[in-house]
Amino acid sequence: MDIKTAEEFMTKLVKAGKEYGFEECEASFCAGSSISMDILNGEVSNYENSATSSLSFRGLKNGQMGYCSTNKLDDDSIEFLLKSAMENCDVLDDEDPQFIYCDEENKDLYYSQITESYSKNTYKSFSELGLRLEKAIFALDSRIDAVDYLSISCGRGPYLMINSKGLHSYRDSDGISLFASARATDDEGSVKSGGNYWTGKDIDDFDMDAFLARFKDNLIGKMGARSCKSGAYKAVFRNEAFQQFVSAFFGNFLATAMQRGLSLLQGREGEVIASDKLTIEEIPMYEKALTKIPFDDEGVLTTQKAIIDKGVFATALYDLSSAYKAGKKSTGNGFRSGSAISEMPTNLVVKPGDKTLDELCKQVGDGIMLTDLSGLHAGVNSISGDFSLLCEGYLIEGGKKGRPVEQITVAGNFYDIIKNIEAVGNDIINIPAGEGEFFTPSVLISQIAISGEE
Repeated sequence: MDIKTAEEFMTKLVKAGKEYGFEECEASFCAGSSISMDILNGEVSNYENSATSSLSFRGLKNGQMGYCSTNKLDDDSIEFLLKSAMENCDVLDDEDPQFIYCDEENKDLYYSQITESYSKNTYKSFSELGLRLEKAIFALDSRIDAVDYLSISCGRGPYLMINSKGLHSYRDSDGISLFASARATDDEGSVKSGGNYWTGKDIDDFDMDAFLARFKDNLIGKMGARSCKSGAYKAVFRNEAFQQFVSAFFGNFLATAMQRGLSLLQGREGEVIASDKLTIEEIPMYEKALTKIPFDDEGVLTTQKAIIDKGVFATALYDLSSAYKAGKKSTGNGFRSGSAISEMPTNLVVKPGDKTLDELCKQVGDGIMLTDLSGLHAGVNSISGDFSLLCEGYLIEGGKKGRPVEQITVAGNFYDIIKNIEAVGNDIINIPAGEGEFFTPSVLISQIAISGEE
């Protein structure tokens, strides 16, 4: 369905909602078109070209917010949406305040970032790139047995919201992603797996040489890996591992988690919780981000802010409801998950230092580099911060990356780890996360507990 037809229907729906008896109401519409392709054994194994759309309605009555969604936009749907949402209100008993919002000075919000380069995303361009990449991966090393997964996908779509307070907001985005993984067998018959990913706006920006170099390091670099001695190590969390680690505990920085007793950070804004080497900012309009986010799904303008500022817990992330309960203003982090609104980050940036990964290793001397963490759900207590995780990486010997290690466990506490950061690297990578991306460099940790089998 085109956006103009959806807008006309939503305007009609919101007007009908007020007449139906809702004190305030809101309609939101999201649509998306996507292309995805899988390559396997020298041919296109799967291809999809699809389009989806969904409309959600929510209405406020007697302090309760009723919800309903549909993908059918006609007069019968209006009655269905209003009736269903009203029935929700009648049975709900939610003590948390709910809001329909509009800033009188920012009623009409519009931001489009659809690119002309999106038209390059075709069956022909994807298949040519995918088949060429698969062949290049096999050529990296004779020990590579199979490229198990190679997928290229793209998507774009608008998000439109209209409410009874006069808010009219529109934003859209597009992007491409590519992921590949392979298996290889080392000289001792041990099977290793590894891969790499890429995200971008223009398929012509894909740098195959850079992709393959990282791919080879992530796979062939594991050959001959074995465990190491247990003990306390100086460690480098390589950028991907540090992103995995922080993401596993990032829910502690959401205001709702604090208010529900699910975070030890409740009431600690303004306190030192980490090393002064660590600054994590949220930059919704970050120039390097693929997707910029000028306002959230409640119509609140987003702002650049430090979450951790040189070790100090500067602010939690708030939506309208959690901000009201805390006596604060929303930080512009209210985003829709299904019909409900909850806090989510936009573009997160760990402020880089001035050291390369090699320089971090040199500063360590003898220690360990962690490159990949697993068991991030089962091995993490997100409330206490305790963790015990399987991991892979490399020994650091004499200030240089040494032999690969596996079958080791890293354990400790999240809050202790971020207090023990000695240095931050400059090797930033970006990984999709939350509503945007997470930009992270490698970091040096003064001490971490490793359990091995030697």
